[in-house]
Amino acid sequence: MALAEVEKVQILTHASLKMELLSSLQEEGLIQLERANFEELDLSASSPEISQIDYRLHRLSHALGYLSMWEERGFVKKLFAQRPQLHRQKREEVLNFDYISVLEKIEEIEAEKSEVLSEIKFLEREEQFLFPLRNFKVPIKSLKPTDSTEILLGWIPLSQLVAFEKMTDIEPLWYEIINRGKRSVYLVLIYPKMEKTRFEHEFKELKFAPLFFTDPILNIADEKDGVEDVIQKIKAEIKKKKKKLETLEKKGQSLFINREKLMLIYDVLLNEREKISSSRLLGETERVSYLEGWARSSDIRRLKSKLRPFADFIEIYSRPPLPEEDPPVILENPRLARPFEVITKLYSLPQRRSLDPTVALAPFFFLFVGLCVSEAGYGLLVALLSFLYIKYAKPKGALLQFLKLLSLLGVSTVIFGTLLGGWFGFPIRRLMILDPLEDPLTFLLLSIVLGFIQVWFGTLLNMISRIKNKEYIQAIFVQGGWLVLLPSAVIYGITKQSLWGIFALFGAAGIVFFAFPSRNPFARFFGGLYSLYGISRYIADVLSYSRLLALGLATSVIAMVVNTLCQTALGIPWLGWLLAALIFIGGHLFNLGISFLGGFVHSMRLQFVEFFSKFFEPGGKPFKAFELESKYIEFI
Repeated sequence: MALAEVEKVQILTHASLKMELLSSLQEEGLIQLERANFEELDLSASSPEISQIDYRLHRLSHALGYLSMWEERGFVKKLFAQRPQLHRQKREEVLNFDYISVLEKIEEIEAEKSEVLSEIKFLEREEQFLFPLRNFKVPIKSLKPTDSTEILLGWIPLSQLVAFEKMTDIEPLWYEIINRGKRSVYLVLIYPKMEKTRFEHEFKELKFAPLFFTDPILNIADEKDGVEDVIQKIKAEIKKKKKKLETLEKKGQSLFINREKLMLIYDVLLNEREKISSSRLLGETERVSYLEGWARSSDIRRLKSKLRPFADFIEIYSRPPLPEEDPPVILENPRLARPFEVITKLYSLPQRRSLDPTVALAPFFFLFVGLCVSEAGYGLLVALLSFLYIKYAKPKGALLQFLKLLSLLGVSTVIFGTLLGGWFGFPIRRLMILDPLEDPLTFLLLSIVLGFIQVWFGTLLNMISRIKNKEYIQAIFVQGGWLVLLPSAVIYGITKQSLWGIFALFGAAGIVFFAFPSRNPFARFFGGLYSLYGISRYIADVLSYSRLLALGLATSVIAMVVNTLCQTALGIPWLGWLLAALIFIGGHLFNLGISFLGGFVHSMRLQFVEFFSKFFEPGGKPFKAFELESKYIEFI
């Protein structure tokens, strides 16, 4: 349960080797860089220029997004797809590829495609504009006013048609209805030019909206073309432009072969940007660069070996952290316990002088999830699926750790599901040691006993932590007092033997006289009595573990209900077997999902609230190695 030892690393090198040094450190990923103390050491800071790389990364990202439309879309293929690999020492060779010309081609295709799409949208809007006028047979280029008359196209609301017809009965106005819609009436009007102002006023009162042919429409139309002829020409033009789009699509698809190379280049440039950006953390003089950071103590020798090529121009120093320093935290656990680091990190990393709770919580979390789910069939599915994904998809990092954790929890559920539950709602009686549905009180007692053990163990860890930090009085008399008081009080309550009562009084005395550090004896005594009231908190924490019973029963009951519904569905003629199969698969998948989610969340809550509160001091800073990052590829 110890944290990995870390040391402060300080490196001096010739200024000309600064970027080569950073490149070597980035390849190995052993050190977390820290900002140099420029003021104290009288050093200057550099201001690296990264805008050019940022611009290229932006172009590459845009190009990769464009090419991704031809990526294989199958869910299974994407799920198990392997990333392209690149040897970390061959990063610079990738940049020899003429990727700029590929980017330019993609950008040209996209610009041309955007222009064609814009033209298609414009033509579609023109077609939509002309559609209500499609019955107007007069050549649209002949629709011009004369010296004595005005010719006007437009529409009025259908509600104004009666008023319009009344007006035409008394006015020198000729009209023809071109199209009558649900809400509008499209018209062509001819009226004397000398009456133009008066007619315009009357048209306004009738909510008449004039329509005019745009220049593009007039340019498309021949002298004898009516509206329908123009619509057909627009459709033909749209079809032509869509074929051009298809050509551009094929041209873009032909560039898909460069996608993997662009991925490699993107990640190489991304790390180059990070390297250049990190150089601002270094302190400099005219000839010397100074770098400092944190590294795992066990990695110092490996770090020095990596920097051996710079031996004639470099000096490396390392030392343990000073008391006032706050180094990063690295968890260091046995292989079997490492997947449970996921739980610790979800809460917080421990402080430098605290204990790593991972090993301590691992067996409890393994046990509690199995008890909460208590369905062996569900556990077998989760374990198998997690194992197969690890084997064939080969995930890395945090995802790999989480899948390993799921595999272990699946095994736990198989074990405790067989002993306390069943297989998809069907218990195997000869293998069961306890049936929670028939004997829930025994399961409740088991849950409370497990809770008492973990809470007591948390207090023991608090005692160990305080001894480690040389808080001997608090460790021995206060935490030791609780360690004696809690089990002694329980055993005395069960057996009524006075010996255990005496042990309980000894434990209580340690808490009363040493829990409240004050020189005033009365304040010390009454403060200690108040601390003794904390036993109620211990009782509440232990009772919280009864949720193991509730969740375990819920999973079993829902599984049995699903099976009962299946049996009922089988009685339906013809389609009963199909309905039963759907209910069985869907019901058990639903129960699996909510059971594992509930078991995971509530078991995690028992660790965070009831267990960690006894000893854990959160707030540690994670160790962030200066290393090669990857978005699209895998460095090997």
